[in-house]
Amino acid sequence: MKKVFEKINLGGIEINNRIVRSATAELMGDSNGYMTDRLLNMYSELCDGNIGLLITGLTEVVEGTATHTLMKIHDDSYIEGLKKLTDLVHSNGNKIVVQLVHHGSQISGRPRYEPYSPSGIEEEGSRVKSREITKEEIKKLVEDFGDGALRAKKAGFDGVQIHGAHGYFFSRFLTPYYNRRNDEYGGSIENRARIILEAYENIRKKCGEDFPIFIKINACDFLDEGGLTFEDSKKAIKMFSEAGFNAIEVSGGIKIGKHTAVRPAIRAREDEAYHREYANEIAKEISTPVIVVGGFRNLDVVKEVIENTHVDAVALCRPFIIEPKLVTRWLEGDTQKSKCISCNKCFNPRGTICIFNKK
Repeated sequence: MKKVFEKINLGGIEINNRIVRSATAELMGDSNGYMTDRLLNMYSELCDGNIGLLITGLTEVVEGTATHTLMKIHDDSYIEGLKKLTDLVHSNGNKIVVQLVHHGSQISGRPRYEPYSPSGIEEEGSRVKSREITKEEIKKLVEDFGDGALRAKKAGFDGVQIHGAHGYFFSRFLTPYYNRRNDEYGGSIENRARIILEAYENIRKKCGEDFPIFIKINACDFLDEGGLTFEDSKKAIKMFSEAGFNAIEVSGGIKIGKHTAVRPAIRAREDEAYHREYANEIAKEISTPVIVVGGFRNLDVVKEVIENTHVDAVALCRPFIIEPKLVTRWLEGDTQKSKCISCNKCFNPRGTICIFNKK
């Protein structure tokens, strides 16, 4: 039987337990996305928390994002600061994967680039205007992901994760509502997943066969019409598994769906682990390790999922914002649930921090 607190190889990375820190938008870089002491201090606290694997917050592979304080990796000048982060993490015996993302048109503020999207389609009421990305720009973006991953490898990260969930650029290619193209990047799920597979292949070519490449993907978008369905998501995930992705993190939701990526009001046990059944069904059908994220607050729920499903690891995000040493507390015998009340007030453009932890 699988146990939460046992050493495992997760997608080519040796980790001390099956608990993962899932990515978030940290918003603690400087005005150009370079490393700061504030970011390093936050990760130092996470390193003391006995978390099996850390996945960084959103890290942009393209210059000009509207959210300037997100971490960046779009040119070599960022490697030095990112190396400080990986050195810190490794000196504490931890492992860290960097999440690579392009926001596309899911942005706030004023971008330094002209927003593009799969088809120039935005949700009703959006203030963002985007245009359809060209094939030449797709080729350039694929190279950008490969180059970003190579910088990550040079900076000492243990692997990379492509963000293909939650309505960001790659996620929108998977979603028919946003992707209405009539070329090889639109239509069937095979076509809609093509850009992600091309990015994977570019990363693999530049970083080598042994470099871990993860992906985060929605099990479904929870849209009544036009969303990524679970059946199409499973087809895409099988393609990603067959291509050679080293681990799949299963999430769900976009901002216009019935359920968003960060659901509020997780109060009862039955509100937790809301992507569990999707992840379990996926894990039964592929050999690639599966991580599930979504609403975990109680250790016994984490244990139940690990011990009684095919899922390989459980990821938490908001609980580590209020309580970076949550896993340490559990290991020391205090198994009370996370202090997180799922109010979502932690997401602040001046930095993602729990309002109850403000000093």
